Amino acid sequence: MNPGDQITGRMRSGEKQFVLRGYGNPLWSELRSGEEKREDFMICDGRYGEISQGSDVFNLAYGPSTGGLEESVRFNIYTYGERILSIVAEPHYKDRRIVMTGTDPVTALLRIERINGSYSPFYSTLFLTALESLGDAGNDPDLGYARILMNETARMVDHLHVIGRLAEGAAQRVASHQIFALREDLLRIVSARFGHRYFFGVNGYAGLTRKVDFKGISVEIERVASQFREIWLKLEESRIFVDRIQMTATVRKPWLLGPAARGAGYRTDSRISSNGLPYGDLDMQIPIHESGDSLSRALVRKDEIAESASIIRAVEGLIRQVPDAREITEKSFEGEYTTRTEAPGGDAVMWIAVAKSRMEAFYLRPPSIQNLAAFCSGISGNVLTDFTFGFESLGIHVSELGGYL
Repeated sequence: MNPGDQITGRMRSGEKQFVLRGYGNPLWSELRSGEEKREDFMICDGRYGEISQGSDVFNLAYGPSTGGLEESVRFNIYTYGERILSIVAEPHYKDRRIVMTGTDPVTALLRIERINGSYSPFYSTLFLTALESLGDAGNDPDLGYARILMNETARMVDHLHVIGRLAEGAAQRVASHQIFALREDLLRIVSARFGHRYFFGVNGYAGLTRKVDFKGISVEIERVASQFREIWLKLEESRIFVDRIQMTATVRKPWLLGPAARGAGYRTDSRISSNGLPYGDLDMQIPIHESGDSLSRALVRKDEIAESASIIRAVEGLIRQVPDAREITEKSFEGEYTTRTEAPGGDAVMWIAVAKSRMEAFYLRPPSIQNLAAFCSGISGNVLTDFTFGFESLGIHVSELGGYL
């Protein structure tokens, strides 16, 4: 097939109930006004996509059901056998709906922690920050530092996963096994200190629900970061690894978030711009790389692993006595509140409406919306073997792209 034979059209669907639109949310149009017309939202929720047509073009279905991915998503890859001409994602391939309306805050918190287990401390902190604001709980600095420590540890876990998957895709099996072993070491540190490897059940209203010993945790985490640095130096020396991810799935869009944005030269980080946690008390560095490709995104994550270890060391020295959530009397909640945080994949926004201490409405804008759209935008024009590097470098979690009733 010659490039001139390619025909590109639009695929639209007006009938489907899209998973990202917040099932049954009466305030959807008011809350998300304008965003549903943005390029990233339209790409991600399947309202349209590029379809390439031609005499030799076929649709290659790719996903877990075809032996392709860990994440439960279907991709329709339009190709003539090697180069990806265009791609359409179906994040709703496996429908996910989480019922929030009518639940009490305790039940809601349990479900929010499990939207995406890897992001449990981020999403539980978003929800609890909103509740604490509605309940006039104040901002205890020790609790804020403890939540920063939890979040930065979870950030390291997720970044190790992403880089491990990139190394695995580039056939750097020794390095990938070493990185995943470090990730497991870090999860075991979390389990020993917090009672659960994904922080389930430890984050509570205006305090922590378990007694946590923070003393010396930064030394254990720095050991993991130091070992990772040694592995990364060997990866950088591998031309196979660098060549596979350099200039792959390059994307520069104004709506990029997190490592994808910082890997494209945008200085954006909601840890600095939001006031939910006391990051402003810390001398925090924001790694920036310019190329916008899979290598730049990996470099941002590599640098952020070291920076997270530094942040953890700083906040450990600031924590004195974290309030015990079990000693706090039950509160009643009424009203609406919006919070945001910087998850490992980028900025996340949560909006809740509570009436008589029952969830009336819930919305989460996870970073995977933008990251999945960035992947679809950036992978077109690359060859099929680049698929893994583009997808994994963006740290997409399809589990968080579900709808909420």
